[in-house]
Amino acid sequence: MTINSISNGANGIQKQGAALDRAASRIARATLAESHQAPAKPRQTAAEAEAPSRLADATVDLMVSKRMFTAAVRMAQTANEGVMEALRVGGYETAA
Repeated sequence: MTINSISNGANGIQKQGAALDRAASRIARATLAESHQAPAKPRQTAAEAEAPSRLADATVDLMVSKRMFTAAVRMAQTANEGVMEALRVGGYETAA
């Protein structure tokens, strides 16, 4: 059971690390696209009008991924502490 928790934590870390990378890439692309736009036009295309929305969505995704990454790390740490405590109680103090 504890090994599954460690494995789930490691999988979560990997998954959320990839999500962080994707969100950061989306933010970079949105920021880059905004910096290369010409001065404001009287009529913007739909894509230009929703660029700030894409940036905000990517920023929210980044924050959510960061929280989930932290939760996955804590889950793996807690499972590891459980294993170490079980080893200590079982008399395997040299395992640490």
